[in-house]
Amino acid sequence: MSKSAPQISVLTANRLGDGIVVFLDFEGAWSEDIALAVVARDPDEARALEDRGAYDSARNLVVEPYLVEVREADGHLTPIRYRERVRVAGPSILDDVPGYSAPLPSPRSPRGEGQGEGQNLAPPFAAAPHPNPLPVKNGERGLVETLTQAA
Repeated sequence: MSKSAPQISVLTANRLGDGIVVFLDFEGAWSEDIALAVVARDPDEARALEDRGAYDSARNLVVEPYLVEVREADGHLTPIRYRERVRVAGPSILDDVPGYSAPLPSPRSPRGEGQGEGQNLAPPFAAAPHPNPLPVKNGERGLVETLTQAA
């Protein structure tokens, strides 16, 4: 958090779930659009925004909330520092890479976080016999054969 609040600022952070840059909006939610951000125009408002950011960070909604100094022109908010303008615009490197094309969607079913857990996605297969099996005591051979036939 900042030691001295900028003149006109907004609160930004990264959303914990996906790392997307977000801004605190008028409803107290986190928006990806800086145009919806609530603007702090005095030190008391800036402290209130920082307190809200600390609260949401403690609740694991966002990571590293901090104030960003912005300029207001024609109803649009523009960060003053270049670093913050890049964060607002998103990644800038891929457009400059010759021959880069966006990846195509995977033909496999999408598996996001929390999906597919506990499911065996590998096809069933029969285990090959070991080239040097351990000796088996009386009665255990039937148990081993039953287990391998069940698989």
